[in-house]
Amino acid sequence: MDTVIVTGEQQIDIPAWVVDFESFRRWLESEEFPEQGKVCFIHGKVWVDLSMEEFLSHNMLRTEIGAVLHTLMRQTKFGRFVSEGMRYVHAETELSTEPDGMVISDAALRDGRVHLVGGKKGDQTQVVGSPDIVIEVVSRSSEVKDAEWAMAAYFDAGITEYWVIDGRDEDDLRFDIFKRSKKEFTAARKQGGWVKSAVLERSFRLVLADGERPEFTLEVR
Repeated sequence: MDTVIVTGEQQIDIPAWVVDFESFRRWLESEEFPEQGKVCFIHGKVWVDLSMEEFLSHNMLRTEIGAVLHTLMRQTKFGRFVSEGMRYVHAETELSTEPDGMVISDAALRDGRVHLVGGKKGDQTQVVGSPDIVIEVVSRSSEVKDAEWAMAAYFDAGITEYWVIDGRDEDDLRFDIFKRSKKEFTAARKQGGWVKSAVLERSFRLVLADGERPEFTLEVR
């Protein structure tokens, strides 16, 4: 099978018997599966990212997004925010990823559109189905994946909104919300830096306070 590997100074060995989605899932549940890095199965390919995470443009940005959405979920009782590290699976389209965040509505869990399932490594270790929102924070090693492979895969998996956030260029911060059209995701229109989530019925704007202690703020209205 075709394999795409993005690495820092590390590498992992993909077993020869990992040849399709089902064998990838067996690998995922085995003791051979790596504990470090992000390993995904997208459009018939294994994608591996073992690169070091950048402090401000990825880690701190993802933390801010998560804090705001977690608080919003508590306030609105809409559902749950799921942070980075949770395995997401859509079996029908043979997709297995670890997004930087997800929003799962209580309605999606209640109606069975999303299930929390376990495996050999514990209970409720995977989100299976079609969450309302999937979020990816772009890094140098994930740029092509987030903009092309993952976007198409998440659309096929029935995701309602796909958020792509890029804080690497402080003069050109990117906060895009893509909504479903008939055949693909299309970008929601922005006004004054604000972009609306139809799912959450809120508008968001990402800003960066510069200076000695630069910090991201995700504004909500």
